Amino acid sequence: MWSARLCQLNKRITKDSPMANYFLCNETELPNYQARSFSVETAQGAIELFLVRQDRRIRAYLNNCPHLSIPLNWQPDEFLSLEGTHIQCSTHGALFTMEEGHCIAGPCTGQSLTPLTIEQQDDGKIVLQHKSDSHQQP
Repeated sequence: MWSARLCQLNKRITKDSPMANYFLCNETELPNYQARSFSVETAQGAIELFLVRQDRRIRAYLNNCPHLSIPLNWQPDEFLSLEGTHIQCSTHGALFTMEEGHCIAGPCTGQSLTPLTIEQQDDGKIVLQHKSDSHQQP
């Protein structure tokens, strides 16, 4: 799991919600049809997530099975089916589409993984965009 290289890049304050960007990796570090796990420390606590690359598209999901609320992978960076065509839960074999994280087979059929917002920057950096709750309201 990649965590040592994570750092908060900057905060973008908007009227509705401040956002913090967390560097994950460079897109060249994520091969096609591969996945990689990350642990990001935020002001609200740790976020366990993974990136999956399909062709030129990179998506981020929370590393949490909607059926049992456990991590999907059984080994670091092992999230895909043997064929490399779907995200697979290592505990009960549920299959999820890479495009939408929608479960198409298994005990959580019809449920979906939780997508996370990332930005692929022009310089190839991939950053997680996460709400910063530094101004908590009473």
